[in-house]
Amino acid sequence: MLRRVSAIDIGSNAIRMMIADISGHPSPTIQVVKRFRAAVRLGHDVFTEGIITPATMDIAKATFRRYAETNKELNVEVCRAVATSACREAKNRQDFVDEIFKNSHIPIEVIDGTEEGRLIHLAVRKELNLDNKRSMLIDIGGGSVEVTFSDGDKMTATKSFPMGTVRILENLTKRQLNEAHLNIIMGEFLGDLGEHIYKNCDHDPVDFAIGTGGNLECLGKLKVQLLNAAPHSFLTLSELNAIIEKLKTFKVKERVEVLKLRPDRADVIVPAAMLVQTIMRQAEVQKILIPGVGLRDGIAWSMLTK
Repeated sequence: MLRRVSAIDIGSNAIRMMIADISGHPSPTIQVVKRFRAAVRLGHDVFTEGIITPATMDIAKATFRRYAETNKELNVEVCRAVATSACREAKNRQDFVDEIFKNSHIPIEVIDGTEEGRLIHLAVRKELNLDNKRSMLIDIGGGSVEVTFSDGDKMTATKSFPMGTVRILENLTKRQLNEAHLNIIMGEFLGDLGEHIYKNCDHDPVDFAIGTGGNLECLGKLKVQLLNAAPHSFLTLSELNAIIEKLKTFKVKERVEVLKLRPDRADVIVPAAMLVQTIMRQAEVQKILIPGVGLRDGIAWSMLTK
């Protein structure tokens, strides 16, 4: 029997919703009905002022009212909404959760990095066959990066790092630096990141990396667009290096006008690409798969298992 659910991911760069039909019999399936995205950059407020400002709160409330109406129109039975890095750190996060519920009757769970990693891993293992493989999952968000290790389809370690793309941009702005100085910012996180990677893959190397998040899907498409290479479902490290060099030749405005990137993707795509590059180099992996699933898919799967 099919149940219609909606999964909402309240990230640092956007608020995304996916509506899907789920079934546990005869075998578990999820059929995506529709995906939505609202460019509400909670991270801009939180990483500069420590709170979600009234103006952004109003945009988020309007987004959730719209999502609640959509749930009603499309006969959604259950909705699960989770908030990640920006909301976790906002001093007024409880006000945000209360206001959204008052306006939309959608309850929000603020989850930690471990639960975020678990949900993303759940989505990935439903999409890819991980049997007899050691893999490293990289989720690039606006506020944080989750790096998860897996033996087969069993998650063995996950850690969240406060080095998401929006946070990096705000860090650059605050220090009056620009994209050319990204290596300085990256370098400040390398100690913790390197330790996590070394601990989990030095004695038992990973077979491949897996990348999730909108920026990784965008990098897959840019491989086709900029390098004239297919398919968009994976990147080699050398392809990623080439994409970064080409992207650096475009100003943010040109990425919007020439490459047709959304404005809230155009300014974070180089930090995202360099984060992936850094992690792949540290782990000495040459290939990253891009399965096209993410946190929303994991949330939907979690509703099926419940």
